[in-house]
Amino acid sequence: MSLISSLIYTLLVGGLFIWIFKVIYDYFYGENQEKQIRKIHKAYKKESIEKVELLDHQPKKYSIYQIKTVNKTNRIKMKPGYKIVKLVKKKGPSR
Repeated sequence: MSLISSLIYTLLVGGLFIWIFKVIYDYFYGENQEKQIRKIHKAYKKESIEKVELLDHQPKKYSIYQIKTVNKTNRIKMKPGYKIVKLVKKKGPSR
């Protein structure tokens, strides 16, 4: 009987620990799209943003956004942890 109760206790505590770890991980390194857009607005607060468009999304890897401002259009890559990396266009082959 004690073996069964200790097994049930281990499963409950282990399941609770895994659930808490997932919630904390998603809080710090998650990919909440509303949070991503708020971070983009915060990074571009000096420019007036007209439109933010999601171009590509790879879960747990990156999201690529196209940001249209009054003056220009930028593409950024947002990595987990809401890190913003500005993407630049590749130059064509030189002749």
